[in-house]
Amino acid sequence: MKFGSKLAGVTAALLMASLPAGAAVSTWDYTVSSTFTSATFTGAANTTFLPGSLSWGVSTGEGQSSLVVGGSPAIGSVDTYFGVLPPASAPYLGLSTSLTHNNNPITGNSLTSAILTNIVTLDPSVPDNPALTPFNYLFTIAFTETPNSAPCAVTGSPTPCNDIFVLTSGLLNSSFDYDDGTGLSTYYVNIFPTSGGVLSILEDSACTAAGVGLNCIGFSTPEGQSTTLAFGFTISTEPLQIPEPGVLALLGLGLTGLFAWRRRQD
Repeated sequence: MKFGSKLAGVTAALLMASLPAGAAVSTWDYTVSSTFTSATFTGAANTTFLPGSLSWGVSTGEGQSSLVVGGSPAIGSVDTYFGVLPPASAPYLGLSTSLTHNNNPITGNSLTSAILTNIVTLDPSVPDNPALTPFNYLFTIAFTETPNSAPCAVTGSPTPCNDIFVLTSGLLNSSFDYDDGTGLSTYYVNIFPTSGGVLSILEDSACTAAGVGLNCIGFSTPEGQSTTLAFGFTISTEPLQIPEPGVLALLGLGLTGLFAWRRRQD
């Protein structure tokens, strides 16, 4: 056996010894491929349903409105995380895909709901074990193309009114069991926003306009502008807790450390 192989074996053994009970994998390679698998519109005319984008409406000069997936597939590596609040930096936080809402002035039909399916592939790398069968991680979305006249559902919105995006499910704690040959351990996949200040708890009028319950989580996009929601990726040994709204808005600060860490690795 070569010295390098012996060293790798010792390193893996030390890492395994340092892991808490019930956690047998310290590092994971991952791939996240995001695709729209469902969408509903107010009508069929002037709408497009593609795996990587949804578009709708009759353009009044600037194009249709749309939701567009970015950065798919996202490929990276993360270490197993042992905390209960979402981590803010690498090696416990990796980059996932993104979703951009392009809000253009339109008439006609509009989006009302969608499902974004994230196909997750996990491959334990420390210790090196067989990859898991890919599984689906779903985000469900409610959307409202608001009337372009006052009163606006979003307080403080200019006219034309901001359109409303609501994330109705997803984000945290999709569990799976993995047996690496030493026993069965439970892990949690977490895909959550890292764009600071984008998501927030929306006001009652915006949630009602979107047709969802109060205290909904989402954002609004001014007419003629775009909003990008970037997501991070974490594997934890315990269910992560949803932070207070103010903390949720600050999650994007973790990206600064993540990008700096990636530059050091290049």
